[in-house]
Amino acid sequence: MILLEMIAVLGYYAFVNLNTNKVLAMQVGTVAQNAASSISGPYINQNKLDQALREWPAEFGAEFQGYSAVVDPDGEILAFSGDSMPDIRMLHIPDKVRLNIQSTFALVPTAAKTLRTYTAKVQDTVYIVAPIANNVEVRAVLVVKASHIHLASQTFSQFIPNAASFFGISLLGFLVGATIVGIAFGIVTSRSLVRRIQKFLTSANRWSEGDFSVFVQDHSGDELGQLGHRLNHMAGQLQQLLRTRQDLAAVEERNRLARELHDSIKQQMFAVSIWVNTGRSLIEQDKETAKSHLAEAEKLIGHMQRELNALILALRPIALEGKDLPKALSEYVRAWQGQTGIAAAFESFGDDMALPAIEEAFYRIAQEALSNTARHSGAREVTVRLECSDSITLMIRDNGRGFDELHIRPGVGLSSMRERMAALGGKLDIWSEPGKGTLITAQCYTRENQKEIS
Repeated sequence: MILLEMIAVLGYYAFVNLNTNKVLAMQVGTVAQNAASSISGPYINQNKLDQALREWPAEFGAEFQGYSAVVDPDGEILAFSGDSMPDIRMLHIPDKVRLNIQSTFALVPTAAKTLRTYTAKVQDTVYIVAPIANNVEVRAVLVVKASHIHLASQTFSQFIPNAASFFGISLLGFLVGATIVGIAFGIVTSRSLVRRIQKFLTSANRWSEGDFSVFVQDHSGDELGQLGHRLNHMAGQLQQLLRTRQDLAAVEERNRLARELHDSIKQQMFAVSIWVNTGRSLIEQDKETAKSHLAEAEKLIGHMQRELNALILALRPIALEGKDLPKALSEYVRAWQGQTGIAAAFESFGDDMALPAIEEAFYRIAQEALSNTARHSGAREVTVRLECSDSITLMIRDNGRGFDELHIRPGVGLSSMRERMAALGGKLDIWSEPGKGTLITAQCYTRENQKEIS
């Protein structure tokens, strides 16, 4: 806008220089309108009319060689200013200028008062005729003869102060207008922007709750719209990742269940079938031996029932529903003790809450560790210790037979526990020596966004 202001001012300067005759004609028309007040009544205010003719070139910044004269309809000179006063009754003027004077007197008053002028150029001299009229008639005409015309606005040094004044006033108006328009535009734009950002916040809140099915509804093509499109793409990928993770978790749980059934229930069922078949074959020959075989089969069946109950308890997804991790582990340890006959003690310290994913992982690690203890350690006592503060630590110690860490091959259970901790950015340590039992320690921060434990 400032540049346009400068172009307009410079354009006006160029217009004045290229249209000197037109500018002078506009000035003469204005002088004629002002002079009408001197002859509007029955008498002519001669002093005022003479003064107007003498002073108008200086007032408008016009310099030229020639004269200014007021002529009545009879050709009489009412007032004159210029190089020399002619002695004749009528000015010596070209014929086409006389025609312009006649045309001017023929104008109706309403047309004469609209800054009407007639211009005629004879060689290097310009003749300008303008009507001096009241509401009734054209009382006289102003005739200006001019050559070697020079306007003050054509001098750049004189033009600069006027342009600066005009530019300063217009700049002030521009700043006020721009401020008002800017505030109005900012209010309208900010409302639209706030509404669009609100859509982003709504979707982000749903994403933070784990619901990636909600997308940002912004289809514009600007930068904010492109950001929304990329966030929607990211949400879709996360949703697919969660589905894949859930599928993998289900497969992992099925594999664990299959392994548990294969390692315990299947083998014990085979042993039961042997005891039952042997007892049935001896029932007619040696009833006492047959009874002992059936008693062994009955004991195995009872053991199988306890292991099946343990598996069912481990598969229950509602173990942590409505409970925190310490309470859920406490109940599980008591149930495990009743099923296995191994003395188990549970200790808990701190009450800081952890993310649900972390609590579930620690719950599954405790299940896996206690299951291994029951199957392989031969322990008589087990201690489970849980500490919840800035980090969560789970320690499971037994007094079983232990093993040599250098010669033990990690099974699926140990690998599963390590993978769970690695996914949380935590660590799993296993210490054991033959005859001294085993200590399993799992540790990670209670918030997933904290740095990994080294």
